[in-house]
Amino acid sequence: MLLVADTFVADAYAATFDRLMLGCAAKARMGVKLWRPLNHPQLPDLSRFSHMIMSGSEASVVDDHPWERPLAKALREFIQARKPVLGICYSHQFIAKELLGKEHVRHSPTPEFGFREISFQANPLFAGIRKPLVSVVTHFDEVTGLGIEFSVLASTLDCAVQAFQMKNLPVWGVQFHPEYGPGSIEEIFTAEEASSPDFRKRYFDDRKDDSDLAQNQQIFSNFLSA
Repeated sequence: MLLVADTFVADAYAATFDRLMLGCAAKARMGVKLWRPLNHPQLPDLSRFSHMIMSGSEASVVDDHPWERPLAKALREFIQARKPVLGICYSHQFIAKELLGKEHVRHSPTPEFGFREISFQANPLFAGIRKPLVSVVTHFDEVTGLGIEFSVLASTLDCAVQAFQMKNLPVWGVQFHPEYGPGSIEEIFTAEEASSPDFRKRYFDDRKDDSDLAQNQQIFSNFLSA
C-alpha cells in the first residue's frame, strides 16, 4: 500500500497532486492513503505501507515548519525498515536536510521553471526511459554538497543535483516533477508569473512537443515496483 505525504500549502495544489498520485497508484493496482501533515500531524500506522511518495511544496526547505516533524519521523521509519521512498522537489530537498543537515540545502542561485532537459545516469528509477528526459521544473531552492552516502543521478546545466539515491537503499529524491503534464502544471506557472516579474527570465521550454513528458510516468512505475 502506498502512503502519499502531501506537503503543499495551497489546497488547490494539494488537490492536484493527490489526484495525480491516485492515478499512479491505480495504474499500479496499489492501495493508497493520502496524508497531509500540515492538517493532520498525527502519523498514520506506518506498518501498513510498503512505499511512500513525498510531494513538492510552495514552502522553502531553508525554513523550518512544524509539519516537518511528523514528516521526518515517517521518513526515518521508512528508511529504518528499508522501504522505498521517493521525494519530489521540496521533499527531495527535505530528505537531504533531514539526513545531512541544513547546510546541504540552499536558495538556488539559478531557479528553474518550465520544461527542462535533464541528463541522467543508469539507475532502476530511470529504467526504460530514453534520453533525453524532459520534465517539469519549478524551484527556488536546491540540494548541495551531498556526501558519500548519496549517489547523484541527474542534473541540468543550472542544477547539479536533479536526482539522487541513498546508496544501498531504495530512497530517491528528484528535484524535477515527473507527475506533471502540460495541463496540470499551468496553474502553478500562472501563479508564479503573476507574483514574480522575473519569471520569464527563468523559464525554459526544451520540449519538442508535449509527448516528451509522457515517459515521466515510467518513473512512478519503476518506483512502485521497487
